[in-house]
Amino acid sequence: MKLIFHLDMDAFFVSVEELFNPSLKGKPVVVGGQRGQRGVVSAASYAARRFGVHSAMPLRTAGRLCPQAIFVDGHPHRYREYSHKVYEVLQSFTPLVEMASIDEAYLDLTGAGRLHGPPLRAAHELHNRIHRATNLNCSIGAATSRLVAKVASDQAKPNGVLWILPGQEAKFLAPLEIRKIPGVGKVTEKNLHAIGVTRVGDLAGLEETFLERRFGKLGLALAGKARGLDAGGWFDGEIGDASDPKSISHEHTFSEDTAEAIVLEAMLARLSEMVGRRLRE
Repeated sequence: MKLIFHLDMDAFFVSVEELFNPSLKGKPVVVGGQRGQRGVVSAASYAARRFGVHSAMPLRTAGRLCPQAIFVDGHPHRYREYSHKVYEVLQSFTPLVEMASIDEAYLDLTGAGRLHGPPLRAAHELHNRIHRATNLNCSIGAATSRLVAKVASDQAKPNGVLWILPGQEAKFLAPLEIRKIPGVGKVTEKNLHAIGVTRVGDLAGLEETFLERRFGKLGLALAGKARGLDAGGWFDGEIGDASDPKSISHEHTFSEDTAEAIVLEAMLARLSEMVGRRLRE
């Protein structure tokens, strides 16, 4: 039987900033720019989230929601450095690692019981190793599938460990809001609400044939996810498989609107050069 871990660093960008400026700890912190600038929030501390601030929100909106927030421009090189430290710890734990983003990863620990012990013990050991190596907190979900492990790590936040026993996947998922299922965004959530589905258990109670007629291939994937299966393109491939990035990009937000061709062409050239450099690497 498979054993999959999903590790998610807690408020990663904010936590890294706190390492370099301990006075930020426990305070509402917004990373991504200054309150009056254009642009969006890259990350928010848990204290800021209590005021409704979240990532991808306009900085000015974050400033209105949380006037007392401390705004930090951010330091991407630091985040990459600490992400690499996390990856080194994960690689020392198992070679089957897949970095899903700069601050989260999947690990396949199937058959590693003799090396690391039972799942819960192994999860706590990994949790401790990450903290010793980085002085950062993380949350870990353990389950028989990537989907359930990811949902479990989210439920374990902040700084927790949660193991879903084999055979209990559907029971664990059933009471959760449908939006907790990876891949269910605002549009799909709205469409599911329209047919009376608000919880994962509601979805699990529907026939696959009905879901397929209503949503096509997505419906079949949703039926599988409601039971805790790695269904649909969200979880294609095996953990540890080498794969090239599907896309490489860079972006820039101007502080003021501009329609000047010279300014736009200069920025386009700069962004193109940055993308080209990463491709060559």
